[in-house]
Amino acid sequence: MADQQIAEMCACGQPLHYSSAMIESQVRALIQRLGPEIPVTTSTGVYWVQRHFIALHGLRADDLPALAERGIVRRAETQA
Repeated sequence: MADQQIAEMCACGQPLHYSSAMIESQVRALIQRLGPEIPVTTSTGVYWVQRHFIALHGLRADDLPALAERGIVRRAETQA
């Protein structure tokens, strides 16, 4: 039940706020197949980003460090 509640929230902290039921349905199907997050690689590192967040807000590589500081995305652990 807790996992379902988490899935109903956007990483921005708001309930899912799709303006189109068709887009929401397509994103949910994608999540069902591939999981709720996707790794995004940039020159500043690798970040785990919620697919709902990308669909609802878009994403710019230069915003990722600030989004990580705010807890909206997770920076991937690096191995030495």
